[in-house]
Amino acid sequence: MVLSRTTVRVLVAAAVVTLFTFNYIYITSWASNDLSSSSNTPSSGDMTYEYPGYDVLLAFGDSITQIGDDPDNGGYLAHLTRHYERQMDVLNRGFAGYNTTGARAVVHRVFPKTKTNTRSSTLSGWYPWLGSSKPAKSSGLAIYNSTGSIWPSRNNHFPSSARKLQLCIIFFGANDAQEEGEFGHTPIEKYAENLRYFVSLLRSPDSEHYSPDTRILFITPPASGELMLKAKARSGYMPMLWNKDTKAYAEVVKEIATEVGAPYVDLYSAIENRINPPNKRAEISNKLGTSNTTSAGNVESTVQAAKSGKYGGYDQLLIDGIHLNPAGNKMLFNLVVAEINKNWPELKPSSPVRARPPK
Repeated sequence: MVLSRTTVRVLVAAAVVTLFTFNYIYITSWASNDLSSSSNTPSSGDMTYEYPGYDVLLAFGDSITQIGDDPDNGGYLAHLTRHYERQMDVLNRGFAGYNTTGARAVVHRVFPKTKTNTRSSTLSGWYPWLGSSKPAKSSGLAIYNSTGSIWPSRNNHFPSSARKLQLCIIFFGANDAQEEGEFGHTPIEKYAENLRYFVSLLRSPDSEHYSPDTRILFITPPASGELMLKAKARSGYMPMLWNKDTKAYAEVVKEIATEVGAPYVDLYSAIENRINPPNKRAEISNKLGTSNTTSAGNVESTVQAAKSGKYGGYDQLLIDGIHLNPAGNKMLFNLVVAEINKNWPELKPSSPVRARPPK
């Protein structure tokens, strides 16, 4: 039996229509049942779990945060990832070299948008079966998360499976506190204004990032090891941070946190107190006949030099005078967890999830 060309064309066309219809029905079912699934409880009988997508802990900061998930350096975010495994995703949004003014330029691509459905990835095409309306100027794919809001997917900043931004860590200041004339310096009044701005994006009802249930935790910049910075500067460029300036910016963080009702980790004081308790620090200053509260940065360097060790003890916790080493990262991790547990005990991880895989 020989089919005519017309018959063949009709059969091919029918097959294509059937295949497209099946594909449409399958993808529609997949999008509604899987992408929007909010189940976080075990199914009855066999104790298996649907994969729900986890809530999010977002760390927004500079290079200390960017390298904070480096396992070789014992990064504090690597510790947090392990701490919250299978219970909350830790997203690293650290930007090396950024001060708070630079961070304002990218924050709208870091914080999730909660009032729009036009946030999309770089995927081409438009997929109406996913339930989104076609953006006016977009060639991407917007995916609904389990709470009904839009999170960017794939090549953008948040995974499509993310559920809710539970906690946002804001950790800037090491660049802002650089001495005037350095690339990262931000006037202290502008620094305070920028920190308030980050908070307003999450707490103002008029913000497209409004997320009133998101908890905010500040971290002060660390104490700076001036002798280490000077040694690094001799072998290559390192911005200069005077410890007296870093302390002033750390105080601003604490003031802003108190003002907006958010807790904070005082990393500056933790480092200073670990290396040299306050009474010993005062004793050194008195012996030298100097005070590190004066405007001359060299005085602080002299005090640091009088402490134990080649770099005044700062090499116990810092790599280069700014960035944390494994011991410093572990200390910061412990401080962050302690602050979270004290202020939000509901975020304390439960026993490790050990559900069996689905059959």
